[in-house]
Amino acid sequence: MKQLVRHTIGQYGMIPPGTRVLCGLSGGADSVSLVLCLQELGYDICACHLHHGLRGAQADGDADFCRRLCEAHGIAFRLGHCDAAAEAGRQKISVETAARQLRYDFFTRCAEELGAQRIATAHTVDDNLETMLFHLIRGTGSAGLAGIPPVRDNIIRPLIAVERRQVEGFLKERGQDWCTDATNLDDSCTRNRLRHHVIPALREIEPAAARHALETANLLRQDNACLDSMAAVQDTQLEAESLLRLPEALQGRQIRQFMAQAGIPMGEISAKHIHGVCALARKKRGSVSLPGGKAIRRGNVLLIEKTAAPVSEIRLEPEKPMGFGAYTVQVTRKISDIHSSFKLYPISCDTIRLSDLSVRTWQRDDRMTLPGTRGARSLKRLYAERGITPDVRDTLPILCCQGKIVAAAGIGTEQAFCGNAGFFAVRHESGSTDREE
Repeated sequence: MKQLVRHTIGQYGMIPPGTRVLCGLSGGADSVSLVLCLQELGYDICACHLHHGLRGAQADGDADFCRRLCEAHGIAFRLGHCDAAAEAGRQKISVETAARQLRYDFFTRCAEELGAQRIATAHTVDDNLETMLFHLIRGTGSAGLAGIPPVRDNIIRPLIAVERRQVEGFLKERGQDWCTDATNLDDSCTRNRLRHHVIPALREIEPAAARHALETANLLRQDNACLDSMAAVQDTQLEAESLLRLPEALQGRQIRQFMAQAGIPMGEISAKHIHGVCALARKKRGSVSLPGGKAIRRGNVLLIEKTAAPVSEIRLEPEKPMGFGAYTVQVTRKISDIHSSFKLYPISCDTIRLSDLSVRTWQRDDRMTLPGTRGARSLKRLYAERGITPDVRDTLPILCCQGKIVAAAGIGTEQAFCGNAGFFAVRHESGSTDREE
C-alpha cells in the first residue's frame, strides 16, 4: 500500500518537497491509514478532527480516539466542534451538505493555523467507484461519472488508488485499531447498499473493477475539462443564436455555466431545466421556471431573473406545552422553492387541512415511510441512523393530521403527505430565542 500511495503522490504531483500536509482524521480505517502511511513515508504531517454535534457519545469517542492516536505518534492535532444540524437549518440545506461545508471550512482554518499547504482526505478507489455508481443510478452526465478527483486545488487524495482491503491489511499489520461509524452499516442508505452488495458483486465479475473505474474517471475528467473550456461563459446572459450554433454536446454545458453565474442553486438543476432553457432559445419570447428564479428571452438575449416565492404565515400551537416552541407554516407555490433541511419539511397542500394539524412527541410504535423508500420503518430506527440520541428525541415534535404522522423533526415528511398540488413548509422555531431550534 505504501508503494501505491508513493506512486499516486508522484503521479499527480500532490506534495511538492518541503510541503506540510494536513490530514482530515475521522477515526475510520481510511483516515487512520492515511495519517500513518504519510508519516511512514516521511512527509511532514499534522491532523484535525471535526465533531459535527451528531451521533452523541459515539462521536465523542471518535474525537477522543483521534486525539490519542496523534499524541501517540507525535502528530500536531486540532479538534473542533460544530452543530451541523443547526447550520443546516440556518442555510435550509441537508445535514450532510452542511456537515461537509463545515468540515472543509474547518480544514482550511486548521491548515492556515498549522502552516499546511495541502489538505489530504482519505478517499479510496472504492469510494470513487461508489460515487460513480451513485451518480449513474440517479442519472448523470459525464461530470458525475468522473468520480472523485485525485487533486482539487489544494485538496489531495493520496489513497485514491488504494482498495479498502489494502487499508485494513495495512492497519492490521501494525496492530492499529480504528473507529466504526454504526450508520455506515445500515443498508437502508443507498451508498451503503452499493458498498456492501453491488461493489462486491462487481468484483466477483472483475476483481479489478474499482481500478478500471478509476481509469475511466480520469479519462472523463480530461474530456470534461476540455469541453467546459470550450463552453465557458463569463456573463449572466447568453445570446440565443450563439448558443444554438454550438454543438449539442456544448449547449447543455454552457447553459449550466450560465445558470451558475446567475446564482441558481445548481444542486437542484435537472436535465428538464437544461432542456427547457435550450427550447426557450429556439423561441422568440417566453420564460422557463428554475429553482430560485426563471430564465427569460428578451430579443436575442437569454437572462435569468431570480425570484422569491410569496409567503404567508400561520402559527400552529402545540396540543399542550412540551418545551419545543411553536410552528410557522410558509405557503409556497412549488416544491423547487423549498430547500431540504433538518428543520424544514415540504408538505403537499392537498393532503391536509390546517385545522386538523396537531403536535406531539414521539411514541415507541411510531412508523414512517420516507419519500423514495420502499416501506414504513420505525421512528426509533430513523432517529438512531441520524445520530439523534434518546434524550434529544423526547424534545423533538411530531406533526400529525387527524392522528397520522405528517412530519417528524430531524427526520422528514411522511411519503403520503408529499403530493403534487402545491406545497407548504413547516419550520420548527424556538419560542424563547431568536435562534431556530
